[in-house]
Amino acid sequence: MNNKGTNQENIHIHNQSLILRSLQHRQLCSRVELSGITGLKQATVGNIINNFIALGLVEETGSFSGNKGRRTIGVCFSDRKFRVIGFRLTRRYYTIGIFTLDCNQTHEYVHADTANRSPEIILEEVCRHINAILRANPELSFLAVGVSVPGPYYKDSGEVALISAFPGWKNVKIREIMQSRINIPVVIEHDANAGVLAENILSCEWDMYDTMVYVSAGQGIGAGIINNGELYYGALGIAGEIGHTCVRINGTLCECGRRGCLDSYASTIALTREIRSRTGMNEIEFSDVVTMLQQGHSEAMKVFRETMEYMGTGIINLIYVYNPKCIIIGDEMSSIGEPVLEALREQIQAMKIQRLASQVKIELAQLGDSAYVGAAVVATHYVFDHVSELLSIATR
Repeated sequence: MNNKGTNQENIHIHNQSLILRSLQHRQLCSRVELSGITGLKQATVGNIINNFIALGLVEETGSFSGNKGRRTIGVCFSDRKFRVIGFRLTRRYYTIGIFTLDCNQTHEYVHADTANRSPEIILEEVCRHINAILRANPELSFLAVGVSVPGPYYKDSGEVALISAFPGWKNVKIREIMQSRINIPVVIEHDANAGVLAENILSCEWDMYDTMVYVSAGQGIGAGIINNGELYYGALGIAGEIGHTCVRINGTLCECGRRGCLDSYASTIALTREIRSRTGMNEIEFSDVVTMLQQGHSEAMKVFRETMEYMGTGIINLIYVYNPKCIIIGDEMSSIGEPVLEALREQIQAMKIQRLASQVKIELAQLGDSAYVGAAVVATHYVFDHVSELLSIATR
């Protein structure tokens, strides 16, 4: 039980934050609709929105068709001044871009190779790029940097515990390193968590699901979990790290110290490596694998089906453990398209508990690189949670 009261100022700050989050989710809506979404009185919403307009955070867009087809004045985030930076790190590349507060990308500045480079060199380069972006755009107010990283990532300490198939990334204090080099807040999240936040907040397809899982099925595999509308972290912040769950007893030794991890059998790295081995085509990359599958290459198709059997095992484990209403498959594997869904749905429908199997919806991600967009979402949510600091910057 919380034994502390809430003063009027804190209530006002909470209401401001709530309206900012709601406006990001809806992108464009009226004051009346914001009142309905938040449960706040129309007068309260009106006062807060008018203040945001005066500060240049929000703008009116003219009339649009609102509830019941009635014309109404719309409001949305202004794209004139305020920005966040999104940075996604993967085992093969990193991407840095500029985003508005509604998480629309305005510029992508860097898409760089990370192969065979140490964490120190990569992070030093990334921070240099970010600081160069800040200096090159003095007319903009940059509010935070959002970072999306593979894991396991300890949220409490800001430390990457391990990134399999990425040498050197063990016990790296990424938050401390980056924040020491960048003068605006740096907020870090596991890439699957960033992905599920982006899909849940920015995609109209999924906003009806209060329990959902985003599977980041790329160079590694992780799961971001929304439970009762909130991101589920676990004790240390690494809940959903399904890449290190066992799908093959006595299988390949993983860098985590165990054998048969899902990462070793169902990641895009594992799929590409196995197709190289069986075909002798040692120079192919995952993009070539996608083309081979689209063209019906027999050996590639065989390996793909085997990979999906392992993936299906991981997905069914998620269904039994978290009982989600919706599972979204994202990251590189989703670029294969419908064959991924067909293979996974076939396995799910073979489950003996039919009610459990039939209630879960499995679909492809809607936002492309959800973990990259999610880095921007993570940054904006930090900004919305520190609304007093935002308003102080806006009044300068």
